[in-house]
Amino acid sequence: MKKKDSQLLVLISNKDIKSFNAFYHRYSNVIYSFVYRHLNDEVSSDDLVQDFWVKVWEDPSFLKCNESGSVKIYMLQHLKFRILDIYRKTLSQLVRECKIENADNEVVYNGILDEHNERELINIIHEALDTQPQIVKKVFWLRINNWSVEETAKALSVSSKTIYNRYSESLSVVREKLTKHYPEFSEIYQKDLTKI
Repeated sequence: MKKKDSQLLVLISNKDIKSFNAFYHRYSNVIYSFVYRHLNDEVSSDDLVQDFWVKVWEDPSFLKCNESGSVKIYMLQHLKFRILDIYRKTLSQLVRECKIENADNEVVYNGILDEHNERELINIIHEALDTQPQIVKKVFWLRINNWSVEETAKALSVSSKTIYNRYSESLSVVREKLTKHYPEFSEIYQKDLTKI
């Protein structure tokens, strides 16, 4: 008889690898599809999903089940909060990379986040990068997620100079798109992008 999620999670907490594999196969496609649909980025999606599965193996107690023993609704809610964390992190990192150098710009940035849906802002970033070469997209998302220039160059099998150049291109494209949709961003993006 097929075990309920609640039963599998108890067994996983006791480091039962067969139960973990059963739980993984039950939800791996659902989880990845859900995350990728929201992030629309392979690198960020892979990182979030990998972190999720590690957390499930290490301590599945963070997942709660409903009365019927299913964890799906709570699990997707948990992932949604993690996705929102990534939105916030990406936007704040983007602003830092575009050289905020004073407290006034931080105030402007926080005000923009209060007024605009974070997912909407992320979607605009995706639109901006959509017409760019694949390497520009990959460089942007790796660097914005705190990969070093050296790590990014190694992962993409290109030189560090290429990473600097492509990242600078991506920031310029994103800046132009954001300021077009939200003129208030122009107050933030007044700094030179030549040093990344």
